[in-house]
Amino acid sequence: MKYLFLLSIISVAITSCQIEDPDAPAPDEAFIKYFGELTSYTATDIEIVYDGGGVPQQLVVFGSKTSQAGDDDYFVLRTDLEGNLIDSVSYGFTNNAGRDLTGDGNPDVFIGDEIGGQIQPLAGGGFITIGTSSITDNNRGISDFRILTAGILNESLELQNDTLFALVSSKGNPDLDLIGNDVITLSDGSVLFVGAKEFDRGGGVTDFDNYFLKFDFTDRVVFDGVQGVHGDGEDEIAVRVFEKPGRNIVIVGDSNTPSDRGENGGDNGTNVQLLEIDENGSFVNTSTYGINAGTGGVVSNESVKNAIMTPSGFTIVGTTVTSQNDEFAFVMSTTRSGVFLSGNLHDSSAYEGIETRGLGVTLAANSDVIILGQYPSFNFLEEGQPRVSRGGEGMFVRFDQACRPVDGVESFFGLADGNDQIVDAVTLPDGKVIAVANVDFGGGVRLISIMKLNADGSLD
Repeated sequence: MKYLFLLSIISVAITSCQIEDPDAPAPDEAFIKYFGELTSYTATDIEIVYDGGGVPQQLVVFGSKTSQAGDDDYFVLRTDLEGNLIDSVSYGFTNNAGRDLTGDGNPDVFIGDEIGGQIQPLAGGGFITIGTSSITDNNRGISDFRILTAGILNESLELQNDTLFALVSSKGNPDLDLIGNDVITLSDGSVLFVGAKEFDRGGGVTDFDNYFLKFDFTDRVVFDGVQGVHGDGEDEIAVRVFEKPGRNIVIVGDSNTPSDRGENGGDNGTNVQLLEIDENGSFVNTSTYGINAGTGGVVSNESVKNAIMTPSGFTIVGTTVTSQNDEFAFVMSTTRSGVFLSGNLHDSSAYEGIETRGLGVTLAANSDVIILGQYPSFNFLEEGQPRVSRGGEGMFVRFDQACRPVDGVESFFGLADGNDQIVDAVTLPDGKVIAVANVDFGGGVRLISIMKLNADGSLD
């Protein structure tokens, strides 16, 4: 096991856009850096930006930032590969309602709290982002309506037309029941959005179905669709999307559909789902799998948080919550056609079996699986050492290709107090891993941290 943790920082004014640890190794080897001002940031994704020859050049982080007005805006941060800040931008959803309900002489303006999803570099330069805007307007009785919102940024991080665009219904109004989780560029130059759509089934019954939409940048929707099971609580949530070499599309998420593996006699809770459609949006196949969290009637509920496409298939991570209220990160691998290969829970045997959460995933240079996430409550006693008792800690752990934990490769990260988490990571050609974390400094201040680590989760 390894310890990767930070001491509490005092007597430092967190007012610049970047804070560096003066005791960190040389930045071409390893580093830990912080980004932000005196407010709260939440990172959700990190990606590598390549040049035209496929050589890594920059890092881009996507998430949200609490504005001076108190609402959350989308936030994009860009650095070089040594973690030196290049630029950043924040932007949010606003919409003129056209009516003055407040009596101030001006039309009401809807302002959304933005929930970051994913960011995708575009082939011609720039980026596209996807997320969800939560709209509340007490004057109209609107509470937490969800709108899928996307933004197109140029290479200077300037928002196209100075505005986000929201997916709209057939009546031309924003669709107030969509959430946006992922976006990819397809081989034909279009983009595909995925998330979930909430349906009112009548009689007080609502549920979410997988949602997908193909858009070709000429303001034309090529196709859209939903997939799911009707019923109260029968939720299907699309989390990540991938294009296979033959142009078919695989959507990875979670569903209440029973697992194809039939664990626990068919009573197996929420499971991982792989939905495949062709390039025209027509259904091809669906597969659903769970993780067996125990015996004696224990039901495990898998919530997918991230996934990657590997040379042999897909690797999926998330969190399993059992019917006994235990919480553990999980990892699962499948073939590209959706056949289950292996899966496992991470009960953190290195740290006395404390609970874990899976949030991000990347492949190590040797094709091991690196899982990023959180120990929600870190309390650990090592023989001959004083007990370590902390809040939420970031998690770095490695599994082999058969989803078996690699002995001795487990690290925790965070400040002495606070609720910290590592949310995602990417792997550079030299095998170094660059992870992004949310670090809680207390007092409502949470910063984004970027860390360059070895494949064993260390700064050495």
